[in-house]
Amino acid sequence: MSIKEVDSLLLRLVGGVELFKNIELNDVISLLQQASRINFEADDMVFEEGAEGHSMYIVTKGAFEVFRQTGSNRVHIAQVTPGEHFGEIALLSNRPRSASVRASESSIAIRLSKRAVLAEQKAAVQLFRNMAQLMAKRLISIDEEVILHRTGQHPALSPSLQKEEEPITTNASNYSVVRR
Repeated sequence: MSIKEVDSLLLRLVGGVELFKNIELNDVISLLQQASRINFEADDMVFEEGAEGHSMYIVTKGAFEVFRQTGSNRVHIAQVTPGEHFGEIALLSNRPRSASVRASESSIAIRLSKRAVLAEQKAAVQLFRNMAQLMAKRLISIDEEVILHRTGQHPALSPSLQKEEEPITTNASNYSVVRR
């Protein structure tokens, strides 16, 4: 990215992206100078589940859908909007992508490679710390969701939403919950 693009994004990103919290301005600038601004049209695929991943994305405009394909069904996991990020697991592990991501509308994201992050050691430490905190929040949310499912309190399991002839099962092995 050019210095002008970095300057215009800098104030928005630093102030509005939890991922950059407590990272010094000069370190954020260094990271962003190594980043790429990517434009996506509605329905453009960013990456597919199972693909090798070397980058994460920070949404600056529009929205992206995170989903998994189970058989012929697309299972919605999350909608990612400006100020949020996706693909960070690629920076933390050497595993294939755990989900697919597509642009829900015309969108812009900043692509930050693992190499760029690791090159900025001071920023990387705080960036990874912020990622851990955000992932902990997601895990808490998932735990709450699982509890609602197991106790039948989740709307999807509510008897009023089920046909009378269909049994309501709450056996954890019959379903999985993924939420961001």
